[in-house]
Amino acid sequence: MMEGILNFLTSNTKEAQILRDKFVFKIIPMLNPDGVIHGNYRCSLAGCDLNRRWKFPSAVIHPPVYYTKQLFSKDKDTILYCDLHGHSRRKNLFIYGNTNNQIQEEVKLFPFIISKIWEEFHYKSCKFKVQRNKESTARIAMWRLLNTNNVFTLEASFWGPNIGPNAQNHYRIKDYHAIGMKLCQSILIYAKIECPSLKMYLEAQEKEEEKSINIKKNDENEGKDLLTENK
Repeated sequence: MMEGILNFLTSNTKEAQILRDKFVFKIIPMLNPDGVIHGNYRCSLAGCDLNRRWKFPSAVIHPPVYYTKQLFSKDKDTILYCDLHGHSRRKNLFIYGNTNNQIQEEVKLFPFIISKIWEEFHYKSCKFKVQRNKESTARIAMWRLLNTNNVFTLEASFWGPNIGPNAQNHYRIKDYHAIGMKLCQSILIYAKIECPSLKMYLEAQEKEEEKSINIKKNDENEGKDLLTENK
């Protein structure tokens, strides 16, 4: 997913050029380099689950987390903070966010946008809770630190989707790349930035949805007519 983000943002597409002009991106491709290079996708070489150390990280034992938190601590105009995870049990793509009664609908807007431009994003699997036992995760610790409600964890299944055209198939590398691209495109829509090529894509998708709805209505009407004839 991160490779997809980097490939898209450094491309010559109009969307990427607009994003580079409008925003500053602070990107850390890998937060657990010493663990991953030895085959640990969750724990560091010191045996620490780094996504449970964000509340009080140590510069000595958890340096990636400590210095990442320092890097973002002075950002007052943050629009979005998102960490990228793989999920070992659930299928599809979904987001974990943070909310309370005052900001409930606002927090759900960005994930909803992703669901509209990527059919394998399962909006109903998204959760927006601040659990006490997750206080030391990046999602909650950075939400408390930054001046934005858009602090998310984007989860992508290790396996694949059970919705959309690729249902029951494994994700391929190009699928994960596409997820990164869609995340970037969602920022344009969220920020209400005009982009002709993305607008054309969304309009075409709306027409397809309308066509699908009309077909469904016609099928239902045919069923009613048949029922009337049988009577």
